[in-house]
Amino acid sequence: MKLTKLMLSATIAALALVSCNKSDTTPEVANRLKTVEVSLENVIFTKGLAGDKINANDPVKVTDFQIFLTDGNNNTYTGKVSDGSGAAQSYWNAENLKNGIPVAEFHYVDPNCTKVVAVANMGEIFADYADFLAKLENLSVDTQQDQGTLALYAETTDLKPAGTHTDVNVEDNVSYISNVYTASLELCPRVSRFEVDGFSVKYKDPANPKYKEVNITQLAFQNYYPETSLVTGAEAGELVNHVTDFANQAAVYTWLDTPVALQPWFRDYVDLDITPAAPVQDLPADGKLAYHIFSTSAAVPQFIIKLTADGQPAFLYTKNFRDAAGEPINEFKEGYIYRMSAAGEDLTDGTIEIPEDKIDPMDRCLEITVTVKKWQVEIITPEF
Repeated sequence: MKLTKLMLSATIAALALVSCNKSDTTPEVANRLKTVEVSLENVIFTKGLAGDKINANDPVKVTDFQIFLTDGNNNTYTGKVSDGSGAAQSYWNAENLKNGIPVAEFHYVDPNCTKVVAVANMGEIFADYADFLAKLENLSVDTQQDQGTLALYAETTDLKPAGTHTDVNVEDNVSYISNVYTASLELCPRVSRFEVDGFSVKYKDPANPKYKEVNITQLAFQNYYPETSLVTGAEAGELVNHVTDFANQAAVYTWLDTPVALQPWFRDYVDLDITPAAPVQDLPADGKLAYHIFSTSAAVPQFIIKLTADGQPAFLYTKNFRDAAGEPINEFKEGYIYRMSAAGEDLTDGTIEIPEDKIDPMDRCLEITVTVKKWQVEIITPEF
């Protein structure tokens, strides 16, 4: 079976699993060995390198992946090719993928196999599932900002009957009747993505503006967990907040005004001049911003915006996010993109809208409207 030009929407990786049994001259159905057929469907193929964190709306890239056959006790089961003459392939790197994704088939697998696991972008081959777990450390949010290298994980124990077939092992000339099962896996990153393409000021009366010129100079991100488990998605560590008390203006400005030698992922410097004549300003094409956080229902991430209004310094911070229907978003999902948008405007524009009256020392809280969509997963192949 040949798979070409298949589209993977919203991080879906579907896998078909098949089960079978060894028999003598008359094969029996009970206690059969399993055959696992795994196909990555709906995948986008591209050539070239992945972008970095400032390329908003880029898909997740997959440059390598490995499949484990296991059970509830983390035992690893291996498989062979259909005629039993050799081990089945379970790992693919970018070079292996340059001609498309092959069909992965695991024949003659121990019937105790009840779970299939897939991991991607790990950068190494693991001896088995136990080796993967032994080497696994919590993901650091600092290392999960490039959509070209995001760690991806999926597992399932949901095997559904779907027919039978027969295998013949050339080594011992024994036939095996196969009971076919299917299952679906969803390869997904452990992060949510926040995209910003630009800024706008909503003037009440453009002919008589409160401020003639607003200059956006900095965007920072906070209220996120520093670590998470790739396998479980459970966050670890204390919430990171660079600014803890927005009422303490001196402390806020001290943090915003303190230069950093190496720009961290959570802080970006920009230079956008907004006027009533030009109330919307996009970031340059190569300067779009995106931030990844480990998802949790216990923490709402927060933007901090530094600006000047007619030359006077000011700052704003977000108090919540709302969806297109105006409802507060209190839970952020893994593998989803939250794209900034001005309320009532095109929900694909990626613009943070600032009401003019919010640029005031007495009221600095912003509500941001976002459009929410599932992340796209893309298999990338090397271009030489």
